[in-house]
Amino acid sequence: MSRSFIEKIIYEWQGLLFLIRNLSASRDLIPMEKSAYLDFRLEGLAKARIGEIDALHQLLREGRGLGFWRKTYLKLVGKRVCAVIFNHDEQMVGFNYYYFRESEVKDRIIHHAFIGILPEERGKGLATALQTYAIDRLSKNKLTGISGNVKKTNTTSAKMLANVGFVLTDDPDDTTNQKIYYRF
Repeated sequence: MSRSFIEKIIYEWQGLLFLIRNLSASRDLIPMEKSAYLDFRLEGLAKARIGEIDALHQLLREGRGLGFWRKTYLKLVGKRVCAVIFNHDEQMVGFNYYYFRESEVKDRIIHHAFIGILPEERGKGLATALQTYAIDRLSKNKLTGISGNVKKTNTTSAKMLANVGFVLTDDPDDTTNQKIYYRF
């Protein structure tokens, strides 16, 4: 057996464990209800929109797709853990998704995985609106907080996160990052 085959088995096993952990931790979360910001609509991710969010993720993350396990997770509980924003033409222009890390699930801390807005829609306050919406919806659950990371060079995101109430601290494990935390 080649090493790459073993690495693939380990990767898939870790993916399955990710899915099981997150489905279990998300089972009692309340689905995100629809809301509005200017002429944009915000809501939880519907199963039928998985292809759109994967395409948007690839566009915003240098061609990297969500991967089988994350797509499966979002397909099953996306309305609870992923906030999306649509323009007046029903085009998905941004999203914000969360998952539970193994080290934080017992403390009911959800992890901020990613927030992204189409480049042509930036500068309109959409990331702030999306983050504020997600915080509001997630706060209605039995969660204690939101954790995450932001690159120190991503000053726009760091400023937005601080403005909506996240505490930013240096990450001792990665000097290029700041840890972020929002307490409910």
